[in-house]
Amino acid sequence: MKKIVNLKYVGITITAFVIMYLFTFIPVNLGFFNPLKSALYDFDMNDLVFSKFTSDKNADTNVVVVNIGYLNRPQLAELITKIKSYKPKVVGLDILFKDNKEPVGDSKLQDAIALDGNTVIVNKLTAYNNQNQNYDTLITSISRFGNNAFSGYANLPSKDGSNLTTIRMFKPSAKFKDSTINSFAASVVKIFDKDSYNNLVNRKSDFETINYRGNVDKFYYIDGTNPDNLNNLDFIKNKIVILGFLGDYPVYRIFEDIFYTPLNDNYAGKTYPDMYGVVIHANIISMILHKDYINDLPTWIELLLAMLICYFNIVLLHFIKKKRVDLLSLTSLATKTVEFILILFIEMEILLNYNLKISITLILASIVLISDAEAIYEIIVEKLKSLKTKST
Repeated sequence: MKKIVNLKYVGITITAFVIMYLFTFIPVNLGFFNPLKSALYDFDMNDLVFSKFTSDKNADTNVVVVNIGYLNRPQLAELITKIKSYKPKVVGLDILFKDNKEPVGDSKLQDAIALDGNTVIVNKLTAYNNQNQNYDTLITSISRFGNNAFSGYANLPSKDGSNLTTIRMFKPSAKFKDSTINSFAASVVKIFDKDSYNNLVNRKSDFETINYRGNVDKFYYIDGTNPDNLNNLDFIKNKIVILGFLGDYPVYRIFEDIFYTPLNDNYAGKTYPDMYGVVIHANIISMILHKDYINDLPTWIELLLAMLICYFNIVLLHFIKKKRVDLLSLTSLATKTVEFILILFIEMEILLNYNLKISITLILASIVLISDAEAIYEIIVEKLKSLKTKST
């Protein structure tokens, strides 16, 4: 027990975590780091789970995605009216109508949106106020459309606020001035299934990790730009129908309202955005309806786990050092390599099977820093001994 519980090992562990903490205050802007920074900036190991292991998920038959392509407002009005004639429970429009256009077409669209009173249209939040932690501006559709429908913001938070980094999370609700408003997905679910909506609210999460079901193929899909596809739509009765832009899907993707997601084939070093915004909303809605949330391991548990694993490695390496110092370097490298692979495997298995996300950054960094932490710890101890000797 004395060999395991050792104050020196505790000191080395604490030193390793102090080093990591101090690193957070160092601004790194070195040119030779730029290629590595670019490759890893938007990398998350958990993306591997979504990219490679979601193909076996069943399609969600509650959600129907409709491509509006480049339909004008009269055509869109006709499409919405046609869809509503089959009595879906909710119709979501991932479309922002900011201006008046041709009067007759606008009038038809207004009537189509108002029909049945079950339409949700998007708005957009801008001008985030860090001091008050709310948004100062809400961009909405013009009143003739917005007043005849429910609404929710379509913002999809990314790492740099653009569609050039991966969409991994969504914000269920946000503060706009003195009000709280729902996201588009939350507003749709609120109409469709109040129990699922209340479950989302009761989680009280500022952000939720999106548990992606898949791309368009995981939902009912209708190409609304082709009238021949609008016959015999009885299957959409009592379902959620979301209309939005999917370009010329499935022929090719157009760089408009399209984003990177963890389902991207190249999860490290992205190529082309892989999912349209309307499909991301469909995934969020599906997750809320199925209560299929991804939970984060509390930070304090992650920290404790990282410190325990770091301490275990220090004990192990000192044991090897005492037994076979000549093999220390080789054994240390082999041990760390096996351990890294094992930790990554366990992390992905936990996410895949238990919907629990664990950040392993601290664990891996602490293992890498053990040698440096020990060297620094020894220097500190020697300095303290020297000061003590001088004082006596």
